Amino acid sequence: MRIYPEQLNNHLQRALPSCCLIFGDEALLSIEALEQIQQCAKLQGFLEKFSYSLDGNFDKDQIFSQFNTLSLFSEKQIIELTLSKTTKENTDFIREITPLLNPDIILILKGPKLNNQQLKSVWFNKLEQQGLFISTNALLPQRFPQWLSQRLKFVELSATTEVIDFLALHFEGNLLAAKQEIEKLSILFPKQHLQLQQVEQSITTHNHFSLFQWVDSLLAGDRDRNARIIKQLHAEGTELLLLSATLNSEIQKLLTFSYQLNNQSLTALFNQQKPKLWPAKQALITNALKRLNTQKLENMLIDCAQLEVSVKVENKTDTWLQLDAICYQFLR
Repeated sequence: MRIYPEQLNNHLQRALPSCCLIFGDEALLSIEALEQIQQCAKLQGFLEKFSYSLDGNFDKDQIFSQFNTLSLFSEKQIIELTLSKTTKENTDFIREITPLLNPDIILILKGPKLNNQQLKSVWFNKLEQQGLFISTNALLPQRFPQWLSQRLKFVELSATTEVIDFLALHFEGNLLAAKQEIEKLSILFPKQHLQLQQVEQSITTHNHFSLFQWVDSLLAGDRDRNARIIKQLHAEGTELLLLSATLNSEIQKLLTFSYQLNNQSLTALFNQQKPKLWPAKQALITNALKRLNTQKLENMLIDCAQLEVSVKVENKTDTWLQLDAICYQFLR
């Protein structure tokens, strides 16, 4: 069963699963999910923990022996396997150990975000059917305010909508900093209903954005979010050429879709993509193609080429303004 991290506690209170899959690109959510499972398991007598990495050369015999150890002779066990990347060797091994799961063992398999093909694989589906898949991917912007509200409630704080929006604005993309700030607020204003003035006086801005979030803001046509991300990336010293190359690549992809739309539907084009695009990404691309016709995209690609020349050859000082101009075309 697939669940979100905030649902994990309720599931653990009902029953401890035989296996837990923790995969995603948000480190804080992955760490917290792992800690919750370990704490719950400890309360139910799983006192021994063994951790192994399935990357490179790993000791299959040693792991097999752990699965064959019975609680009559030892404590119940947590076996934690880290899977940084999937290979035929380690996924075949996972398929071999799956039948060995028993009530004296909890298997925790963790790693980075999986793509659609990996999520549909035989080894993953068999384990998911026997336990829980906790998806610890980075929060979408629309889910972040809800996450903040839950965090505040957890430390016995409540807040106005203005406060939630203010926190979301200043901590988007940096859950660890948001968590630390909320813990600080709980010390400064214990069990209070927070007002905006209180939070403004104590807050420290910790936005952290990735290039992927920037591209998504462009595809979505979100001007305010795009401006906020660009400002932060500029302040962090992100190389303009990296931004330009990323933008160039995204426009080329959109242009390819735009050319092919004359012969096929967008749904058919999405189905042909390998690896397959996530539904959320498909929605963003659909949104962008409604605003941007082929001519616009071709002009923007020319502008990107000119931006690269300005940076590499002409050493112009107004190159960030050129980038802003391309983004403006993307957003209108």
